[in-house]
Amino acid sequence: MKRILLLVFSVLVVASVYSQKGKVTAAAAFIDNGDLDAAQARINDALEHDASKYWPRTYIVAANLATQQYKKSQEISKVIDAADYYFKAADLDAKGDAKGKGAGRAAKEIKVALTFFMPELQNAGIEAFNAEDYSSAMNIFEKVVDLNKLSIYESDNLPADSVFIYYTGLAASRSGDWAKAEAYLEEAIDLTYAEGDAVLLLHEVYAQSGDSAKMAPNLKRGFELFPEDDRILTTLINYYLQTEQNDEALNYLNTAIEANPDNVSFYNARGVLFDLSKDFYKAEAEYKKALEINPEYFEPTLNLGVIYYNRAAEEMNEANDMTDNRSYEKARKQAEDTFRQSLPFMEKAHELRPDDLMVLETLKNLYYRFEMTEEYNAVDAKLKALKEE
Repeated sequence: MKRILLLVFSVLVVASVYSQKGKVTAAAAFIDNGDLDAAQARINDALEHDASKYWPRTYIVAANLATQQYKKSQEISKVIDAADYYFKAADLDAKGDAKGKGAGRAAKEIKVALTFFMPELQNAGIEAFNAEDYSSAMNIFEKVVDLNKLSIYESDNLPADSVFIYYTGLAASRSGDWAKAEAYLEEAIDLTYAEGDAVLLLHEVYAQSGDSAKMAPNLKRGFELFPEDDRILTTLINYYLQTEQNDEALNYLNTAIEANPDNVSFYNARGVLFDLSKDFYKAEAEYKKALEINPEYFEPTLNLGVIYYNRAAEEMNEANDMTDNRSYEKARKQAEDTFRQSLPFMEKAHELRPDDLMVLETLKNLYYRFEMTEEYNAVDAKLKALKEE
């Protein structure tokens, strides 16, 4: 009698297993027929029952159902659910049963399903990104990267998905997830994907997150990897200028000018560096080199005007301190001549940027000094109009 009871119990267990797996098969059939509600009811049972919740195919079908629901509703959560079901299917398949048997049996089916699913997932991420839903885009792109790292692809020797590694970092930066942005952009740089774009984006991440200690190492590494990208070198030089690391800035500027002697911005930057170091005659020479290359360049034009104006002001102060009349007159004339050197540069700067308040204020003072009444009145009127806006 005992043997009969055991046999009956065994048959019941087997029947239960097949009953639950039958629900998975039924769910797949309902999906094919477009009855997603009926499929959902059956897959819900299968996901909860011990007889089927450890079966990889349960999650493959659940993923397919979630994908079809996403196609119908465009709910981002559905395509994310689908990806998670594929992760679960792959994990269960890699483990096998309780005794470790049957591992890898569903690998081929999972790979085939993922072949059709991955474009859907990628497009969902791109659509979320374009809709400026950067948090969802980041989540989806990260799942694209991680799905490609599944053990079922180990023998395929797939290359790292550098495109979506970079875009995960980009979406993370847009959503303010600085830690994740840093991790993925670092990986993109290691893979030399997006080259200078990745380096400069990581620089922005450090700037936004306040992690200034990592700025220079990132830019220096970027310059070593991509020496032809002037943007990296310019950003590195500006960083050193802003942080008053003048020797470092000068070293990189000299390197930059040797590599690209026609880049006008480098001469202007070197002029600014000498300006900050109060080596005004060297600064003057650099600004003039910049204008030889591009006479319409605003910054060195303005900077030369400022150098002459400030020099003239100092000369006038020195003259006013003199007690000897002859020495005073000579020094005063020298100061007036220096003020006149400033005038054409300030007028050119005004031509290049007509609404620049600093230029207009300086011009107003110069026109007053030289009794240029008509010009003075025009500048004064423009200043008043701009201040009233």
